[in-house]
Amino acid sequence: MKKDLITLRSQTVKKIRQFFDEREYLEVHTPRLLSLPGQEPYLDPLWTIAHRPDGWTGEMALITSPEYTLKKMLGSGFDKIYDLGPCFRDHEPWDGSHDIEFLMLEWYRKHSSLSDLINETEELVRFVIQDEFTIKPFRRLTVEEAFRLYAKLELNELIGDDKAMKAKAKELGQTVGTTDTWDDLFHKIFLSLIEHRLGWNEDKTVYQPTFLYRYPASQAALAKRDPNDERYALRVELYIGDLELCNGFEELSDPIEQRTRFEEEIALRKTLGKKTWAIDESLLAALPQIGECAGNALGVDRLAMLQAKTPNIG
Repeated sequence: MKKDLITLRSQTVKKIRQFFDEREYLEVHTPRLLSLPGQEPYLDPLWTIAHRPDGWTGEMALITSPEYTLKKMLGSGFDKIYDLGPCFRDHEPWDGSHDIEFLMLEWYRKHSSLSDLINETEELVRFVIQDEFTIKPFRRLTVEEAFRLYAKLELNELIGDDKAMKAKAKELGQTVGTTDTWDDLFHKIFLSLIEHRLGWNEDKTVYQPTFLYRYPASQAALAKRDPNDERYALRVELYIGDLELCNGFEELSDPIEQRTRFEEEIALRKTLGKKTWAIDESLLAALPQIGECAGNALGVDRLAMLQAKTPNIG
């Protein structure tokens, strides 16, 4: 890392702590080694063997996110908490904006909606980067609106219809394989036609910070479904320039639905030939006590990159 980027990163961390401390959040430090890490199909933990003096030996993983532990804390009575620390993901592309180890900010607030989370995230980014965004509010765009605007597709007419999605993907010049799922084709269209246009103005000369929210329910992860249309989930990401900065949810608190999603993710990991492990039952037990809650995970290194105007995380 260059000295100026290290210094900027340090200043960014101080501002983040100031922001949350002034809003009476409690900073917590969750374990970095867990026996039951996150189940995300497209994220891979780093595994190691741990030993205890009593003779116990077992596999443990460096966390890809502190999400599970933070939600258990919410279930045990905490209301406003954040974790600012290193996370680890194996098989990352190492393309400048990804690294095997990175600094993650993750925060949760009870009695909070997705709209509350979006507003608070904008306040945080403006607080940290005080000179960049002084006039316009950040853009709010649903995934449905983004597909209509940039791909000329009506997503409502395609959700759950594999045949129609394949036909539209071919019309748009996408490669459609026999094993491609609906979500595979969604991502091909999104990556080729939409994502690179979200964080900029039309000629890509000025940042246009954009909250993209309300994703198809098949990509809900740990997000609650939209009560007005269960085909969608209350999930949001923020794009500024070429960077996707965060991934947030209005949190799912139904343990039955979450168990089903975990089982689906385990099945997908098996299909992809990836390692699997048991469901974290203590997390499921904590969910009913969370209630209405929203949380976000933000890449601190990327926030520093944005300020430094550098394309490289290191």
